[in-house]
Amino acid sequence: MTQGHGAWGTGRGQAGCPSPPVSRPSPLLLVCLVLAGCSTVPLALPLPARRALQAVATALHPTPSGLAHQYQDYVGVLHVHTDVSHDADGTFDDVVRTANAHAIDFVTITDHNTLHHLREGRQGWHGATLILVGSEISARGGHYLTLGITEEIDRERLTTQQVIDETARQGGLGFIAHPYFAKRRWADWSVTGFNGIEIYNVAHDTMDEHKLRLAVWALTSPQDLFFWSVLNRPYDPLRTWDELIARHGPLTGIGATDAHEFHALGITFAPYDVMFKFARTHLLVPDETLTAEGIYTALRQGHAYVAVELLDQAKGFTFTVEDHGRVVGVMGDMVPWSPDLRLRVHLPATALLTLVRDGQAVQTTIGDAWDLPLPAPGVYRVEAARHNKPWIFSNPIYVQTAPDDAPSPDAPPEPAATP
Repeated sequence: MTQGHGAWGTGRGQAGCPSPPVSRPSPLLLVCLVLAGCSTVPLALPLPARRALQAVATALHPTPSGLAHQYQDYVGVLHVHTDVSHDADGTFDDVVRTANAHAIDFVTITDHNTLHHLREGRQGWHGATLILVGSEISARGGHYLTLGITEEIDRERLTTQQVIDETARQGGLGFIAHPYFAKRRWADWSVTGFNGIEIYNVAHDTMDEHKLRLAVWALTSPQDLFFWSVLNRPYDPLRTWDELIARHGPLTGIGATDAHEFHALGITFAPYDVMFKFARTHLLVPDETLTAEGIYTALRQGHAYVAVELLDQAKGFTFTVEDHGRVVGVMGDMVPWSPDLRLRVHLPATALLTLVRDGQAVQTTIGDAWDLPLPAPGVYRVEAARHNKPWIFSNPIYVQTAPDDAPSPDAPPEPAATP
């Protein structure tokens, strides 16, 4: 994937945070990093140690209490394949075991063109993880990720638009999958009625690399480091997401593992253990008990953010609009503009933050919190980067012209913007 420059930068560090370490640092150094708000957790550390350090970091950088009382932050892994798909070897039980080991709250299994695990009655709670079953449909215009459907969709008979319509008829929701994946790009941009788009897909980011480099890396290095090496900001999907929002209105951006664990030569490639850390979608849900309906509602509303958590966990991130200290909007919400509104960002660790308005980067800062006035109506979202790599992508907050400020019917129309 093509690297970019501009506001995001390609060679700039964030507040002294080091690049991914290649050797195990001392416990004293780890504690110092956490206390400094620079909670880089070495990939070589065991999972329990990484969790303990992240817990300390979260305690030192707590979520703002006003938002914490309104929503629970549930972490999920979307777009997972099992051996029911033709191109994967991992099993349903492998998914459950890995999700429980990494404290994942929910997983969506979306095998190709089938609801096999749903028919087998396997949707539901497995240990501490809620497993939901959808399907990745190979439609004529591209791959369409469906959730919440109960009947398999005849992709051979239906057009791409009809696949989207049938998903909605069943009460499900759907997302354009890996729109720029070289092997299967999305081709039909005339469609309507979809709920969102994958703004980050691990398969897209990795398989577009040089094939020889992929093979050498995969066979000679720890897979955590291999995937970290190919991690780039998803420029094309993000740009398209912004353009689609301008054209269609609110659309939810999700992160997809597109996990296809497979086995060859006695080696497990793209293991769930790595993929489940690589792309996670966090949902803000008001209920203390997680349900399928709560997950689907949050996805419809855009109450979500995407995080790459190979090094740093993102739980505790918030992006809100406040009016005199009162939260009046979270990610996915529509908020009427007033001159007293402020944007507030909170992070569990220091990062390079970029504010994006109507698809354009307009301001940057470095820190673990950001408080700035909201200058005008627009579609606002935030990106956070650490170690010169993407970390968090928020869904937008849609700040609209208040009804009292709307132009009168006799006023000349504003010139139409080109999407």
